[in-house]
This record gives sequence, C-alpha cells and structure tokens, in this order.
Amino acid sequence: MTSSSTSSARFPRISTHGVPTRCWCGEGITTFGLSTTENRYRRFYRCEIARDDFCFFCDREKNENHLFKWIDEALIEVIRMVDVKHERVAQGITMFEERVMEKVKSELVRVEHEMSEKLKEKVDLEFARVLQEMKQKLKIATVAMVVVGEIVGIWTSLSA
Repeated sequence: MTSSSTSSARFPRISTHGVPTRCWCGEGITTFGLSTTENRYRRFYRCEIARDDFCFFCDREKNENHLFKWIDEALIEVIRMVDVKHERVAQGITMFEERVMEKVKSELVRVEHEMSEKLKEKVDLEFARVLQEMKQKLKIATVAMVVVGEIVGIWTSLSA
C-alpha cells in the first residue's frame, strides 16, 4: 500500500500529508519496519490501535480502518511542503526587497530635491550678500573717484 492513509467504506477516507501524528480515530501513531523481500527494512507509521492488524509476512493490512503510511513517502511529502513554503518565503522576501528599494529610491529622490532646494536657497542668499557687498564697495569706489577728481581739479586750478 502506498497511500497516505486508508479507511473502510464505513469511515470517510482521510488524507494525511507529511508525517502523521495521530490516526483519524484520535489514537497515537507508532512505527514499524518490515522484513519481507519486497519491502525489506522499509518502515511505516501505523495507528496504535491497529498495530496488531498488520501482517508483517505478507506486507498487507488485515484491517484498513486505521492509519497506515510509509515513512519514506511521508518524508518526501514533508520535503515537498517545505520546498513550497520555501518558495513562498523566497517570493515574499523578493517582494519585500522590491518594496524597500522603491521606498529607498523615493526617499533618495525626496532628500536630493530637499537638499537641492536648500543649496539653491543658500547660494541665492550668498549671491545676494555678495551683490550687496559689491554695491557698497562700488559706492565707496565712486565716492573715492569723485573725491580724487575734485582734488585733481582743485590742484590743477591752483597750479595754473
């Protein structure tokens, strides 16, 4: 038998994925190993109630009402379930990375814009300050030239 679990017509068929912990009846599970030629040393899970209902010589159940599952098949199912979960987690991480990168890029653009505006404001203020300073110096230079011109005019009129 290679099914996940079996039951009679009286009970609905219950599928157990992965490693079972309990039978459909609520009883615990025990493990056995076979010594038949076909399944030598192959181990299986079996309901504790039905453990005596298995024929170890013919590899068949006498009573199929309770859980029976090969351990190797259960482990393969677990590995497949872990693979699926791993893929979902990997996709979630990828989506998270993409969202974080979008937010980082958006924040970078915002900060660059903010810094550009602050820099422009500082440059404009410095330019205005330097312009005001130059105007003041130009006024002083103009006054100095007028004074020197007057002095030269007075000196020339006195020397003539």
